[in-house]
Amino acid sequence: MSKASFWHDGCLFRNTTRDIIETEDRWLLGWKGIMANTKDMIGCSVFGRLLRRRQVIPLKRVTSACFLASALLPTFTIEAATYFVAINGSDANTCAQARTQLTPLLTIPAGVKCLAGGDTLIIKAGTYPNQEITNPPAGTAGSYTIISGELSGARPVIAPNGGSLQRGFYCSNGNSCRYIEMRYIEVTGAYNSIKLHGDERIGYPHHLRFINNVFHDTVHTNILTITSDTGFQGGDHLFQGNEFYRTGVVGNPGYAPGHNTIYNPGNRTIIEKNNFHNLANGVGIWHSKKYIQNVIVRSNVFYDIGRPSIDTWQQGNGSFAGIHVSVPGGGHQIYNNVIYRSGEDSTFAGIRINPLWDRENTMTIHVYNNTIYDILNSDAHAVRVTTTLGGPHLIKNNIAYLAGKGISGGTQSNNLTTDPSFADPAGSDFRLLRRSDAIDKGAILDLVTTDFAGVRRPQEAGYDIGAYEAGNSSSPLPPKSLSAR
Repeated sequence: MSKASFWHDGCLFRNTTRDIIETEDRWLLGWKGIMANTKDMIGCSVFGRLLRRRQVIPLKRVTSACFLASALLPTFTIEAATYFVAINGSDANTCAQARTQLTPLLTIPAGVKCLAGGDTLIIKAGTYPNQEITNPPAGTAGSYTIISGELSGARPVIAPNGGSLQRGFYCSNGNSCRYIEMRYIEVTGAYNSIKLHGDERIGYPHHLRFINNVFHDTVHTNILTITSDTGFQGGDHLFQGNEFYRTGVVGNPGYAPGHNTIYNPGNRTIIEKNNFHNLANGVGIWHSKKYIQNVIVRSNVFYDIGRPSIDTWQQGNGSFAGIHVSVPGGGHQIYNNVIYRSGEDSTFAGIRINPLWDRENTMTIHVYNNTIYDILNSDAHAVRVTTTLGGPHLIKNNIAYLAGKGISGGTQSNNLTTDPSFADPAGSDFRLLRRSDAIDKGAILDLVTTDFAGVRRPQEAGYDIGAYEAGNSSSPLPPKSLSAR
């Protein structure tokens, strides 16, 4: 085989042969003392970072690359860079200049172009019209690429042109969209606040984190991710501490206003501690012709969902839900959520389990310890399971009070539909008073080890029913059977 120069795993090899790389990965990893076949772990990733920063490293042999990396690693590290964008900046500034707050860039796309994997882009407060975050570079499991507002100031507001299909955050490069975090940013007026695109050719995005953002007033769905039809590729995302409202207020041909706020979260994704309100639909574990598996939806708040009388833009939507599972796959965990003051239409369900095909091959879905209160239509449901196939789908330890027809279908136990004695339901405080019939009446569930507030379960003799464990406050309390020292 003739010698040549080529790229492999982010590293430029010169005057060598490709077959050495393809057949000797286990040997190459030996210098790190790790015997594995994961090519991302070899020293090439180190040199790839340097090359992306336009530092040329002539490597004449594969072996020299590995020994050089081994020699350098104890004394040589590469610092991740931080860049700044501000409304008083200038895109005439260089990336080097944009590493200080005194000479930031003006636009978000210019800032993204400066990034290498593992770097951070800080977007300072202000409004950024007609812009989107597009295809930032991938980080690694130990060093995410981060795009963030300035935590000490107001959130920056990204205002894309939704009418021109602009998104707030858009990845179109499949598997290359991985290990990226977006934090403390507001997105308004986008076609989608986030779209993560993939297909069989380019792979599927995975390991994205969206933390403490505000997403609202979209043209279409708020969060849209693409996963494989089968095989459960794409996902492992985290949506944490975000606020969502007014999804799909403009509507789109073929859809009524009020789309799913999260449309296909991705396989093995965690959706936790978010606030969903003034929406037609909250979390949709749904995507036509796809199988989705092992999503966790926990400790979220949903209110004013499916209320076209106060959100007139929802009128014409034929189905409303806080959380719905409408595809096969299963294995989902839905627990510790609070859903209240919602459901004006008889079709509403706080939580709906309704795989639209291949129901018999859908794994068990766990619906545990949710609190659902004040469902406004007497024919609506707190929890509704529409199939007897697959599963079994387990509905345990839920409160469904003043919640229409309550709980229908599934394998039910230890649910409470009478007055649970909330602390202050008018003030949206759904903690339990000491006289509550929900205390110590729940089934023991290894899956649910804490409550909505992070308090360890159980606190007393048994598990409580609903999202809150009695006796908690703003800080977790030890079980009463233990003594504080």
